[in-house]
Amino acid sequence: MWNPENLVGPDGEDWRVPPSELELRQQQLVKQMIKEGFDSIWINDPVDLYWIVGNRQAGGVHIRSDGGIVQYVRSSLKRALHESGGDDAPHRVEAHPRMAALADTLGTTPALQLGRIPASNAAFMQEKIGNGGDCTRLLWGLRETKSEWEIDRMRECGLIQRRMFEAIDDLGSAFGEGITEIELAAAADEVSRAEGFGGMIRMRKWPMDCDRVVIASGSSGAIPSYFDSAIGGSGSNPMAALG
Repeated sequence: MWNPENLVGPDGEDWRVPPSELELRQQQLVKQMIKEGFDSIWINDPVDLYWIVGNRQAGGVHIRSDGGIVQYVRSSLKRALHESGGDDAPHRVEAHPRMAALADTLGTTPALQLGRIPASNAAFMQEKIGNGGDCTRLLWGLRETKSEWEIDRMRECGLIQRRMFEAIDDLGSAFGEGITEIELAAAADEVSRAEGFGGMIRMRKWPMDCDRVVIASGSSGAIPSYFDSAIGGSGSNPMAALG
C-alpha cells in the first residue's frame, strides 16, 4: 500500500499548496461569485482544479455561493485528500457519485466552464445536471491577481531559470563552437528537471503545448512554427512535426 507521505520533492520538500493559500483563493472565489450572481459553479478543468483545491485528481469541485466547497474525486481519493492539506484542507473531499446521482448530490444547477471544456463534455454535463450558465472568465479574472505565496514561487522559478542560463553559458564556454542545440537544451533541462519540473508546458490557447527548453541558433531561428512566438526552429525532439 502506497503512503501519501512519500509525495515529496527529491530532498523531502513538501510541494503541496499550503491550506492557507487554498482557503484564501476559495474565499476570494466565493466573494466574486456573489458579486457576479452565481449560485454555484462546477470546475473540472485540471489547471483551475489545481488552483482551487491543490490537486488535479479526476473529478470536479462544486463551489456554492454560501461557502460550501466539495471536491468529488474518481481517482485517487487518497491522493486528493493528502494534496488538499489532509486534516487541514479548507474544503471537503469525497468520492464522486454515479453520474445519475450527481444532480441530486449537488442540489443546485451549477455554471460550467463552457469556454474551456470540450463541447461534448459540456453537453453531457448539462444533460445530467442542467444548464446553469458559463463561469469560464470568473476564475480567469481571479487568477490574474497573484498572491504573495504565488509571487514567491515565481521568484523561486526565476532563480531556477537563471541557473539554467548559467548552465548553458558554462557548457558553451567549455566546448565553444560546434556544440549542438540539443546538447545546450539538455544542459538547461537538467537543471529544471532536477528541481521537479515535468518538461512540458500547456497553455490556455488551444492547442499551445511546448517543451521547457528549445534552443534555435543561426538560420534555424528563422524557421516559423505552429507556436505563438517570434521563433520556431527546425526541431530536434519528438514534437518536431509540430514545428
